[in-house]
Amino acid sequence: MQEITHRVEKTALHVGLYINVAKTKVMPVSNEYNTSGVIIVEGNPTEYMEEFCYLGSMMQHNSSCDADIRSRIGKANSVFARLNRIWKDRKLSLQIKMRLYESLILSTLLYSAETWNMTVANRKKLEAAHHRWLQKILRISWVDRVTNEEVRWRTGQESLETIIRRRRLRWFGRTHRMSTSQLAHQALDWTPPVFRKKPGRPRKSWKSTIKEDLTLLGLTWDEAKEEVADREEWRCRVARCATRARGRTKV
Repeated sequence: MQEITHRVEKTALHVGLYINVAKTKVMPVSNEYNTSGVIIVEGNPTEYMEEFCYLGSMMQHNSSCDADIRSRIGKANSVFARLNRIWKDRKLSLQIKMRLYESLILSTLLYSAETWNMTVANRKKLEAAHHRWLQKILRISWVDRVTNEEVRWRTGQESLETIIRRRRLRWFGRTHRMSTSQLAHQALDWTPPVFRKKPGRPRKSWKSTIKEDLTLLGLTWDEAKEEVADREEWRCRVARCATRARGRTKV
């Protein structure tokens, strides 16, 4: 990494550019946070980070999406609060409010959601936020004891698990149809080097999340790679998977 940084620095000087040390961060991608081997730029050491925001998403050194989901929920909650006058307006129909909810709140909440390695804890956090906002739009209090299924039926919304699964499977198909020279395609079948396994259950990966989705389709990983070649057929499969999952989901 130091050699590559030096080459970039040297090449940039030929065209009158330089690397801004204050804006240059280093984040080792590993389960164990290690800052050994400081990267030098312009004679100054760069700052090591455990997480940072890149293109609107929170990246963490252990490949976890926990911080990104917390950030997304916070941003969506802020947008929802700024629209309180609209949610409370009795002159606006529920249909209009739901269109605003989908275009403003869900789009903010689910930015890059197809890349999340979803865990049960994160799914529960997302579903809780989703239903809390829908209940506020419907003016439902917790003392009314209305089920989440009833809330979704009244608003015509799906569970976030279903929405995210659909996006994730579509992204899986899109990346597999990419050229084999692209890194996104190569990463799907890349196997990291084997290190000594730490005690405890291994961290859930995006690939393992996809494999759980594929079980709803009755497909293995290799079978799915062949199926995604037909874009229209894959879209139909994804739609059937979402419908099947909606029937099984209990929130």
